[in-house]
Amino acid sequence: MISEQHFSSSFTSVWHKITPLADTYWRRENLKIKRELSPIENRADPKLRGFLNELAFETFKKSKEMGLLPRKELIIPIAQNSVEKIANYIFRITNEEESIAQTLDNNAQLEVFGLTQNLMLFFPKTQSIIFRPKFSGCGIVSACEGDLIYNDCLYEIKAGDRKFRVSDIKQLLTYSSLAFLNGTLNFSKVGLFNPRNGYHWERTIDQLCIELSGMRESDVLSSITSHMTQLAISR
Repeated sequence: MISEQHFSSSFTSVWHKITPLADTYWRRENLKIKRELSPIENRADPKLRGFLNELAFETFKKSKEMGLLPRKELIIPIAQNSVEKIANYIFRITNEEESIAQTLDNNAQLEVFGLTQNLMLFFPKTQSIIFRPKFSGCGIVSACEGDLIYNDCLYEIKAGDRKFRVSDIKQLLTYSSLAFLNGTLNFSKVGLFNPRNGYHWERTIDQLCIELSGMRESDVLSSITSHMTQLAISR
């Protein structure tokens, strides 16, 4: 079985069959994406970017659960207490010592705080957040989890120093199709947010499916899971 990220970024012929208009749509859509918050300054070593992105999300999650305000003197201790956990997680993925840090220097602290602050500002209502929603696997795709659901919208947090990609919306459709298959589709919208550059994108699932394929939400999502199953059988 494979991850949802692998499925979303690979199998070009499958995705072209399901969403033939995706590339054209996303080129057009990328021109409309607006900045919602001020970008943060990239202060730390770029090799630590994945580690700091994950650390900021964990810090954001814990800060919201504790009811904290986005103030540096409150946020930095939460980040420091999460360093070991996130470092172990990232090292298991990369197996590279230079991709993690055991302590946070001043630049790393400022970058983590900036990311965390933007996340807290963009998702202000604690009671409206469901962190790390879980999705059962299907066929070739393993069980997985998303980032968060907020106000009826499934969000993926993409904190890299880049624009959103068409594979990002395919990842959101992958989660949505798994939820649809299991009768747990408790959101009607999908969205992307980048706390590093402040950009945000959001659409209803049905609107997105029509734009990508000319078909309604139920047809597209069921087609995705059908292909997951067919790919597993063909292996």
